[in-house]
Amino acid sequence: METLLASLKILTLLAAIALILGFIRPVYVLWFLHRNNRLLVLKYYGLPTLIFLLVWLSLEGAMS
Repeated sequence: METLLASLKILTLLAAIALILGFIRPVYVLWFLHRNNRLLVLKYYGLPTLIFLLVWLSLEGAMS
């Protein structure tokens, strides 16, 4: 269970870093798409950040 929590923490951190970088300059994280804009950054990295954070917090709350 601790490995799962550590993995979720890492994934949340990486998605949050990509989200911040994408808000600064979308081409840094959306290099694989033809159109790069901040709304797509929010869609591709904001939603996973939120999901990973909610799962992480719910699992951490269930362990204690």
